[in-house]
Amino acid sequence: MIMFPIKQERQPGITNMSNEDEDPSEIGQQFFYGAGRKRSYLKALPYLLKAAKLNDPHCQNLVGYCYELGLGANKDLRKAIFWYRRAAKNDDIEALGNLALQYEKGEAVKANLRKAFALYKKAAELGDGWAQCNVAVAYLEGLGTKQDRVEGLRWLQKAAQKGDAKAQYNLGLAYRDGEGVSQNNRQARKWLERAEKQSYKKATRALKSLRN
Repeated sequence: MIMFPIKQERQPGITNMSNEDEDPSEIGQQFFYGAGRKRSYLKALPYLLKAAKLNDPHCQNLVGYCYELGLGANKDLRKAIFWYRRAAKNDDIEALGNLALQYEKGEAVKANLRKAFALYKKAAELGDGWAQCNVAVAYLEGLGTKQDRVEGLRWLQKAAQKGDAKAQYNLGLAYRDGEGVSQNNRQARKWLERAEKQSYKKATRALKSLRN
């Protein structure tokens, strides 16, 4: 994740909201994503905060993201963690992943791979392909959980089927090398080609070695 904090002299407030009847979640996301309104994190944050305080999980995650990267406010990892936790409790998949990354990196919180794994697992069970891939890697390498290659491959297949390029690449390698599955060049080529279509460069190199 690229960190690019933007310094602001003052924190945005919520006094400039144009109409109390307008949906703060919708307006905040329009400013945040630049959909229907010119993108402005500074204008987005007050609306997102209001929606977050009304318990909107997605906006809670976006507020955490703004504070993590310094978008529309000074960078504040403690506030980022606070809002990621609020959103994660509401089963927001992105927040579960963002909070897991914090426990993995150990910047604003003490590094804890077991907590990171538990958060990834919850997001994976909710159907997120990226999280499913991380759960697979955790099982395969014994990171935050007991090593279990059978479970690792099961989650790797789920993630690959969901369209996660890294999972497709790793599954292709597993079939190429016969690691945990029967060696099968046709299956290896299938998954590596799917990863390559998503511009996963390692897959391109692996395909070249497979063809030689």
